[in-house]
Amino acid sequence: MKKALILGATTILTLGFSSGFLSNIAHANENISNEITGLPVASLAEDASEVIFEVAPYVHKNDQGFLYVDSSIPQDVYIKNELAVLEKSFEEINRQVKNGQVVVNEDLSITNLSVTNKYKFMAAARKGYTSKTYWWGVRATYTDSQAKKAIKQLEDASDTEQDYATILFWLPPVAGIAGITGVYCKKLGKAMKSHNKGKGVILDMTWALTYKVKSR
Repeated sequence: MKKALILGATTILTLGFSSGFLSNIAHANENISNEITGLPVASLAEDASEVIFEVAPYVHKNDQGFLYVDSSIPQDVYIKNELAVLEKSFEEINRQVKNGQVVVNEDLSITNLSVTNKYKFMAAARKGYTSKTYWWGVRATYTDSQAKKAIKQLEDASDTEQDYATILFWLPPVAGIAGITGVYCKKLGKAMKSHNKGKGVILDMTWALTYKVKSR
């Protein structure tokens, strides 16, 4: 399996969690289009489902309600899937658990308790999509018109190779500027366009910034 596009995932994913896009865990074998973003080198990944499926058995919650990666995880799996980045994001989630801002449920879904985060969530809902955050990243849901606007921004960014900050309005909070390239924007825009059948799309992004797109 190809490696994901690398973005600065630790900061990126932390931004997503602290923005309040927290909800139920998505099962790795769901038939949904995902690509992952996130680390210190850049290449493109075709599918995040494999990564989620491989890592999910090693992700747990302890008695304090904190997320952690089981120490029994094989070293090759840990390295290949850049789990140091995922663990860093868990540190932020666990900090919020400790502060009473979020709670990790038994199924590893994350319920947001912060009023501030809820306001941020509502603000995001007024943006270009609505979204939920899972232990592995973020799922964004776009209407048809929202998807078309996001696709246009991605296409423009792929043509100009600049001003990537503009497209962040249309992407989940997992996404960040560092490491985003015109090729990445073009590929993501193409995937969203091909899956938009007039009802919008669902976009999943993981801690490694690979993504997958599904028709609504």
